[in-house]
Amino acid sequence: MFFSKKSISKSKQTNLNKIVSIDPYNSIFYQLQNNTLSKVKKLEFNKKNHVVSTLNTKDFISTIIELSINIPNEDLKDAIELKTYEDLGLDQTLAYVIRFEEILDRNSENKRFFNVFVTEPNTIEETFQSIKEQVKFIDAIYPKPYLIQNLYEKNILSPFGIHGFLYFQREDAFVALFKDGKYLYSKSIKFSFETIYEHFCELYGERVDEDTFFEIIRKDGINSSNLDYQSHLKKLFTEIFLHINDIFLYTKRAFEIDSIDLFFVGSYFGKIEGIDEYITTYLGINSSNFDFDYGIENIGNEYIDQFHYLSCIEAQKTLQGTSTAPNFTLFFRPPPFVMRRSGKFIITLSAATLIVLSLPVYNYIYDSFIKIDIKLLQNETNKITKLSNAIRSEIKSKENIKKSIESKIELEKNLLEKKRKILQAVYDKKVNYLMKAKTIVQLGNDMSKFNVYVTKITNKDNQFILSLYASNEKNITNFIKYLTNHYNQIVYTDIEKIYKDKNGIYRGDLKVKML
Repeated sequence: MFFSKKSISKSKQTNLNKIVSIDPYNSIFYQLQNNTLSKVKKLEFNKKNHVVSTLNTKDFISTIIELSINIPNEDLKDAIELKTYEDLGLDQTLAYVIRFEEILDRNSENKRFFNVFVTEPNTIEETFQSIKEQVKFIDAIYPKPYLIQNLYEKNILSPFGIHGFLYFQREDAFVALFKDGKYLYSKSIKFSFETIYEHFCELYGERVDEDTFFEIIRKDGINSSNLDYQSHLKKLFTEIFLHINDIFLYTKRAFEIDSIDLFFVGSYFGKIEGIDEYITTYLGINSSNFDFDYGIENIGNEYIDQFHYLSCIEAQKTLQGTSTAPNFTLFFRPPPFVMRRSGKFIITLSAATLIVLSLPVYNYIYDSFIKIDIKLLQNETNKITKLSNAIRSEIKSKENIKKSIESKIELEKNLLEKKRKILQAVYDKKVNYLMKAKTIVQLGNDMSKFNVYVTKITNKDNQFILSLYASNEKNITNFIKYLTNHYNQIVYTDIEKIYKDKNGIYRGDLKVKML
């Protein structure tokens, strides 16, 4: 269940003209009408359109929250938000956009589990502001990897086993895992096409034209006919899949997964030639292209980013009232005219005007029948007296109800105060660890200077253990010397040994103790 979901009535469905799918990062737009997907050159406001978009994986956090099964449903939203702030160490001064879905097949007798998706309102505002100015409202903003679930619901993929997905975009890239057709895990990786381009230029030693580089990737993939280009691209993709392999090692332990049964890889402009070899070599998995037949006609016969199809399918489910996807949108449709303040004001003003204009006619008719009414009013006196007594009795009953409600309000105030104290305790704990967190962040920044990377950080008794790896042993030793000379807040550093693994990567566990 998603508490952010807004249902659309059947009468409203029939008034919608078409579904518009928006890529706000690249300003690419498509519309679905009569089961045909076609490109839109310019966005225009049309209240009959159902407008949807996606949020990149790097712009939100997803995690799994567990709660006691004894928490009542009316308190579930508050409990999940509180637990999310605590587990993710979120800034207590910010109000995040939090959406969640219960994982029904994982619940036990004592625990309930939820997929939770978190982003900042500023991220939504900054990403979609220009789009909102053009279309006025956005009905849904989906977290991108979650939409892959539609492949199983549409029977495009069989929902059995563990399936992995890798998708490259110009400004982001992500890996995602699904178990038996249900969302399990997703993570943004640091190898978007823009990042790959920057690293390629560094390796090549000079700036290559960006459009030319992307055209090479689009046409030739990794196997470029330019041998210099091909050599540097192979180095880059080796690094990429070593990184992805580390992610899968973590997820297999975290989710108790033995192996990944199927793996799909794609990009926003289509298949990347030559990438299958790397998936087989570094992940030990046979892969397939992330490009499916959704039963939707492509009017331009050009490749369309898969997530425009998936967004439109989810939008169709929303219009049918069957969608369960989290919705990050903050740009809702305006309410009907009669529900708006301005509408209520105009209706009230019109009614008052009508009454004023009709008053003389009413007075004339009333004067003509006043004598008859006097007699009728006398007969009504007894009825009014009885009604008056009933009203007094009702007032007394309401006063008793009021006292009961006031007692409940007082209890709720006490509960609120307890929650406030819990939040204050969480805040104090996060602040006390601020300096160490800053030091760890600085360590991360300095690692990149020496081409040293970390796979895991553990903390015990003020001692951090950083599991490091690098392509060269000297990179690690130089980094340790740098820590000794430049960090006053570090008491000592120690590494027992640096060893070379089967992939030729140097690894070691660095112990760091801080003041």
